[in-house]
Amino acid sequence: MDETPLPTSGTVWSWTVQRTRPKRLKSDVFEPFAVGYVDLGPLKVATRLSGRPVAEWRIGQSVELATTSIDDTARPPYWFQPVDDPSTSTSIVRS
Repeated sequence: MDETPLPTSGTVWSWTVQRTRPKRLKSDVFEPFAVGYVDLGPLKVATRLSGRPVAEWRIGQSVELATTSIDDTARPPYWFQPVDDPSTSTSIVRS
């Protein structure tokens, strides 16, 4: 096995909404969230999607890697957000 650098941006290949509260959630507050596969070119990764309401995600949407913590359910602490998100912070990793 060899380490291979991967792109930090891609497109949403498929997605769904997680409506079941994760067992490890420390808070009693839970809101459904989007999860999906992001096509990075050489492979697709399963990941959490954040940065817009769950009903607004679309297949083919451009996304980029973020490495800030969303909340205590984010394991590992990375996720993808829309490229066109106006609230993009400096914590976003860009290629």
